[in-house]
Amino acid sequence: MTTDADEDLEWHDMTWHKITDCSAYIPASALGLQAISDAIGGGGRGTRSVAGFDEDSITMAVAALRGIDRHSEDAGPLLFATSTPPYADKTNASTVKAAIGGDDRVMATDVTGLRSGLSALLLGARTGGLVAMADMRGGRPGSAEERDGGDGAAAFRFGGTGQPIAQIEAAGHVSMELMDIWRVPGARYSAVSEERFSQAALSSTMDGLVARLKDEGGLTGPPTFVVVAAPGHRFAVKLARLVAEDSDGSTLAAHRESVGYCGAAEVGILLARTLDVAKAGDTVLLLSAMGGVDGVVVRVLADGGGSERLDREIAGRRMISYTDYLVRRGLLEREPARRPDRPAVAAPAAFRNVRWKFRLEGSRCGQCGKVYLPPQRVCGGCGGADTHHPYPCADRPGTVAAISTDGLSDTPAPPAVAALVDFDGGGRLAMEVAESTDSGIALGDRVEPTFRRTSQTDGAPDYFWKIRSAIGESA
Repeated sequence: MTTDADEDLEWHDMTWHKITDCSAYIPASALGLQAISDAIGGGGRGTRSVAGFDEDSITMAVAALRGIDRHSEDAGPLLFATSTPPYADKTNASTVKAAIGGDDRVMATDVTGLRSGLSALLLGARTGGLVAMADMRGGRPGSAEERDGGDGAAAFRFGGTGQPIAQIEAAGHVSMELMDIWRVPGARYSAVSEERFSQAALSSTMDGLVARLKDEGGLTGPPTFVVVAAPGHRFAVKLARLVAEDSDGSTLAAHRESVGYCGAAEVGILLARTLDVAKAGDTVLLLSAMGGVDGVVVRVLADGGGSERLDREIAGRRMISYTDYLVRRGLLEREPARRPDRPAVAAPAAFRNVRWKFRLEGSRCGQCGKVYLPPQRVCGGCGGADTHHPYPCADRPGTVAAISTDGLSDTPAPPAVAALVDFDGGGRLAMEVAESTDSGIALGDRVEPTFRRTSQTDGAPDYFWKIRSAIGESA
């Protein structure tokens, strides 16, 4: 017979799997806070990230996971954290898993709520495997939640055969029954209590938790970096300054001024961005203050690869108007195109064609080498039947061979742009250009697939692959 104390001891004695890879994803569109102020009043400066009309927490999680090593045989289970799941009953992680591929015999499960990001991070460190977190945060027009919010995702791999880059040294929690922010099923917006009350309650527990984390994490001095995940911009920066001492808080400041609070993904994005600039031997104190206080001490094991790539992507984002933001959020309805409604998702067809629909996997004839997108059983070139091999294209770049523009399409952001893509190694496919990364695709441009939401009919979102400009490649 075991007691609660025995189980707690066993939990703390379990091995922490090391972080072997990480990635952050920030959408390619941004909204200036001045645009909100000009339209509806309020203050604020800087920008917030905004997901495209064809993005949601599932597609952003896939984008973040595609930035890490996920194909190894020992990839392990997948944990997906979000507070804005596209599905309530259906498992969202199953859709994410279908899109990234890998072994189907592993667990894929959801963890929900604003604190779910850190929960998934710690569970992943215990079990090993992949952790993805993605969220879309907003609020009533003109509210602080709208200004301070942001959209983004992060992904981590724990364990496996990769070179470790960081490890968790200690974790601590203070659970509180605190009505600081909540949203009931069916509600569009979160409800928020009086900020001074909730922030005072959270702050009162911070010193004790930080002291315990430093002791259990073996910190004899201040940590190298301190980052705090909290809905309010000022509160997050204030907490970081209170516990930072001589620590570096620049990552948090830059993130909140350019991206915003990304809900369940906030802790992951902050940690990934910090690991990008950290050096071996550095320590990171990661704190979460929302509905309770949680924290971890992370020790860096390898020099980061630098923040140039993510900084370049953030600097190159397309600024949108406040009207465009309201349309994307469904808060302002545009006149629809005079087109028939798109068909709803056909469950049997989607299940039969999961490798094509979710993994963009075509086929190559084993006799003559001809590539087919979508896959075929019989080769039209040599007549060979059932000789085809899988031909994955999701990670395969290509070149634009032709372009078509449709100003009468039912897209929420006309005109719709389609391109005929010649994939490296063979294969040609007509694909839609992702709206949120539309920067004027031209003939000969290098492009890459990106997993996006194509429509929603009868309450069910539909997904497929589009293209965007290839990152880090030139024509």
